[in-house]
Amino acid sequence: MSIFFLKSLLSVVLLLSAVIAMYTMFEVFGRKDIKINSDKLKRLHRLNGIFYLLVFAFIAYFCINFIVVTRAELSTRSTFHSLFAVLVIVLMGIKISYIRVYRHFYNQAKMFGLIMAILTFGIVATSGGYYLLVSDFGTDPSFDKLMQYKTKVTVRKEQTIDESVRFSLKTDSESVGRGKTLFGSKCSFCHNAYSTDNIVGPGLKGILKNDKLPVSKRPASPVNILLQFTEPFNRMPSFDHLSEEEMSDILAFLNTL
Repeated sequence: MSIFFLKSLLSVVLLLSAVIAMYTMFEVFGRKDIKINSDKLKRLHRLNGIFYLLVFAFIAYFCINFIVVTRAELSTRSTFHSLFAVLVIVLMGIKISYIRVYRHFYNQAKMFGLIMAILTFGIVATSGGYYLLVSDFGTDPSFDKLMQYKTKVTVRKEQTIDESVRFSLKTDSESVGRGKTLFGSKCSFCHNAYSTDNIVGPGLKGILKNDKLPVSKRPASPVNILLQFTEPFNRMPSFDHLSEEEMSDILAFLNTL
């Protein structure tokens, strides 16, 4: 089972816990005639709150660890997800302080609990819910592969930086000629060298003159193209069987486009 799928399932559990919290609160404080013993409901509410915190902490650890490992810049969706999570933590702290210490504000604690439950819906929708939809409830591995790619790329970041310092493009006609031949036999089935039109993959005209690579959106540098050969992004197969000289020759040809 994918860790992303497991996290998404746990987020659904977190959502159910938020629903239970709302239900027990409404039953205790919202009914004139309580049908269930209020002490039992309060006990259930407390235990559910502890369970909620444990699940929340596990999911938060996973998310923070992923951000630290990948050093990823947050997307708009991830930014909202993070904001909702931070607000829940802040509100949880205030709510507990109102219940345990500043009891004069006890009534406001109920509203804070309701807001936390609503924010939980936002947290789940922008993370676990999104994953379950785009992965067809865990049956499509494409999303997992994308996340694994981001992790692998980042783990090699320092190594890539070192390589970029040492690497220099070949410009001699022999290397360019060999690279053109290799491109024709290895790459031309999927890529047009003299156009930006797609065949299977994107056209590569001017690839090293652009700011970013066409699919991965990484900086258009020789080192990142080498990385695309060995650890390809998206649907491209790996060409790690090519020698360093062969990849260097292809790069020499790409540099002429």
